[in-house]
Amino acid sequence: MTVTETACGRPGCAGIVVDGYCDTCGMAPAAGTPERTPSGRVVTESGRVSGRVDVSRLTARSRQTASSGSTARRSRVGAGVVEMAPMPTADPASVVMADPSVPENRRYCTACDAPVGRGKDGKAGRQSGFCSQCRARFDFGAKLHAGDLVAGQYEVAGALAHGGLGWIYLVRDRNVSGRWCVLKGLLDTADPAAAEAAVAERRFLAEVSHPAIVDIYNFVQHEGQGYIVMEYVGGPSIKQLAKRRRESGGGPLPPAEAAAYMLSVLPALGYLHDAGLVYCDFKPDNVIHVGDAVKLIDLGGVRRIDDPHAAIFGTIGYQAAEVPKTGPTVASDLYTVGRSLLVLILDWPQWQGSEKEKLPVREKHDVLVEHDGLWRFLQRACAPDPAQRFADADEMADALHGVLCQVAAATDNLPRPRTSTRFSPPRPPLDGTRRRAGAGPPPPPPPPPPPKGPATLLAAEAQAAAGSMRLEIGALERELVDFRWLKRRWLFRTLLKIAALRHRPPFRYLLAPLRLLRRRRA
Repeated sequence: MTVTETACGRPGCAGIVVDGYCDTCGMAPAAGTPERTPSGRVVTESGRVSGRVDVSRLTARSRQTASSGSTARRSRVGAGVVEMAPMPTADPASVVMADPSVPENRRYCTACDAPVGRGKDGKAGRQSGFCSQCRARFDFGAKLHAGDLVAGQYEVAGALAHGGLGWIYLVRDRNVSGRWCVLKGLLDTADPAAAEAAVAERRFLAEVSHPAIVDIYNFVQHEGQGYIVMEYVGGPSIKQLAKRRRESGGGPLPPAEAAAYMLSVLPALGYLHDAGLVYCDFKPDNVIHVGDAVKLIDLGGVRRIDDPHAAIFGTIGYQAAEVPKTGPTVASDLYTVGRSLLVLILDWPQWQGSEKEKLPVREKHDVLVEHDGLWRFLQRACAPDPAQRFADADEMADALHGVLCQVAAATDNLPRPRTSTRFSPPRPPLDGTRRRAGAGPPPPPPPPPPPKGPATLLAAEAQAAAGSMRLEIGALERELVDFRWLKRRWLFRTLLKIAALRHRPPFRYLLAPLRLLRRRRA
């Protein structure tokens, strides 16, 4: 059956009129639109064309409009000052270590920091044993292997890395659609009671919730070992990015890029501090760049500020000198941020050796000489006295944002103005001469006053003379307040002068003073 249909007829619309309205733009047809015979249209038994709207054309056009009118999403790293390319998420299976072992040069006793597990005479060192200095037990072997099931829920895929508390494992959560998670040890002990106490002490981490902090899913025990189950963040750490750049011959990270990373992670540290927690062991290893944001990982060392008995974690070269005596504080956490920034932007081999608690010599590093604001920021962030450092993460972030603007502007010669947090913007004049943008040209200035004639000038001079006369009379009258300092002759001369100025008889001014003089003589 052939059915004639009416085209929409409106400019740019190829729709068909169905039930009186266009199936594409939804409007009534234009006047005088010719009819046409469609091809492939759906016709009902009554001979009526189906009134179904062609949604595919509507959505296709809307997608085209959105794609043409939208702009690229700005990265959350860099605070809009510098542009940082998004980091793709790595495949979890590709990051598992094939041979989970700790190199011998990184084996140290957790109790006294003495070297342990070192080889001799060409023989490999022991992965487990006892420290020769303090007799503390050490074990660098991975306790979990691929296929192991932890707490009946988490299937181990392999080891990711070795940290200060032991191995970090990649696991799948069988109860949540095979979700990838990270399993990190909390306490390396064979005592089940101690492991249970360690898990109980760390349960407060489940309350931590911040976009820049890795999520905590669960706390479990397996064969006397306590584990914390965390979100898997599939991206490289800042340390890995800096290492790749050095290995490719690019040198240290640019100061603007390193400052952008530190600026992005400071809100997470501020959140922990506001919650009464300290991170303790901040370093570039624990900051992951994933997508267009960063994540702070490895919360195993987080502790409460008011807990003097909790274990203290730290890394030589990053940790503040006062931590072993006073314990970790907000000031010591911010100190580690400054040290991390130094390590990222400098070729500085002494940062864990002779200068592990000192600032580098400024004259030896061009980047510190070139950017004075950066050097002053580092001086305050890494000050030996905690009282001279930044008060909190917000203050440090505000200062670092200013440094980032200065460094970026010096790099590409493009100004980065920003609103000051200490000074308010200029206020408009009280006469209302400041106008809003786009309000048109300012009003013309008022016309000058008309020139004065001879009569006006004489009146003004007379008024000025009368004013000066009034001032002189007032001064002479004030001199008569105390008669003890006036002689008789000077008194009468003054009174006569007043009378002459006022054009009045002098007896009115002489009568009262004479009465006073008579009383004084009596």
